[in-house]
Amino acid sequence: MKIVGISGSMNADSTTKKAVSIVLDAAKTAGAKVELIHLGEWPMPIYDNREESSTYPKVVHDFIQKITEADGLVIGSPEYHGTMTGALKNSLDFLEGRHLRDKQVAIIGVAGGSMGATNTVNTLQLIMRNLHAWPLPASPSISNAYNAFTPEGKLKDERLQARFELLGKQLVQYIQSMNPQSEKQVH
Repeated sequence: MKIVGISGSMNADSTTKKAVSIVLDAAKTAGAKVELIHLGEWPMPIYDNREESSTYPKVVHDFIQKITEADGLVIGSPEYHGTMTGALKNSLDFLEGRHLRDKQVAIIGVAGGSMGATNTVNTLQLIMRNLHAWPLPASPSISNAYNAFTPEGKLKDERLQARFELLGKQLVQYIQSMNPQSEKQVH
């Protein structure tokens, strides 16, 4: 079973990347192979709906291939001006329903303020459903992210850390329940 995480932040020291990593680490502990795509390290061009998609650079085709080959996804974004980042929305615009059909997706949000990232999580839920994916019911978010992590990358709030770890384990369980063949692929 392969799970790909997408961190929708462009920040090198991203709290979103840290949050996605917590979920991926829990999925790995539950037996999945995991990979992180941090959009700050993937220079994607602006999606412009070209008639000939083969003219996009290699990074776009690599991104689409990794998402297509994944059994499940973890998608996280900081909340910018009430929604996900432009970088994440742009990368998702390269995907079609056939790339995500019936994939289980764990969604998380990260916010600098005290209100959390509810709008980001809700928007990502809508996008995933429109792309024929299955967003998991739990979609936790982190408030005051600039002060939420220990130097080791764990959440200071132990209950929130446990929720993010549980999300990774549940993602593996949901994938297995939707595709019994994936159970045989877990190592």
